[in-house]
Amino acid sequence: MFVRRLQAAALFLGPVIFAVSPFFWTGGHYGVNGGMLIALSMVPWVYGLIGEYERIREHVPNVAGIWLLILLVGMFGSIAFGLQGFFEGTFGLDSRAALEGFDDYPPQGFLVLWLPGPVFPLALLTFGLIIGWTRTSPLWVAALICLAAVAFPAGRALRLEWVAYIVDVLVIIPFAQLAWRSWHHPRTITRPVKD
Repeated sequence: MFVRRLQAAALFLGPVIFAVSPFFWTGGHYGVNGGMLIALSMVPWVYGLIGEYERIREHVPNVAGIWLLILLVGMFGSIAFGLQGFFEGTFGLDSRAALEGFDDYPPQGFLVLWLPGPVFPLALLTFGLIIGWTRTSPLWVAALICLAAVAFPAGRALRLEWVAYIVDVLVIIPFAQLAWRSWHHPRTITRPVKD
């Protein structure tokens, strides 16, 4: 019960830490503090999602296992982008110069940033579809997670703070509900929930 509640708290804390990062953007870039927050947010967020994995694995074990792999790749990509912003700020590089530096290392840049980077929103979309399909969460939660996953890249790629704030709220609301449910029902739920 202790670990399940710890995962429930992490399921809420991860998205909230992530949502704080745009407040520290400098000129539309992550910078030292924003990059640090993005990288750090992935640890509790994924820890909480692993608790959700345990729950959905009972319904769709193979799909859940593939989703977990996608989630871990996405976590790696998000941490890499957060650390990119952190190191750009630390070494006083502008984003364009830092990204041009990857031109000298195309396969490494592809494997570290460009391939895993978009995978975290894909993992969120997959998660929303799974919990909607298995009815292990209310449909409105699944729908909001899917909507947030689709809007998620726009919140970061456009580098518009107001867009990022809206998308982050879309992310926090369903994860807060999942965390609340998990906290109050710490045992794995094996039956579908009613809307």
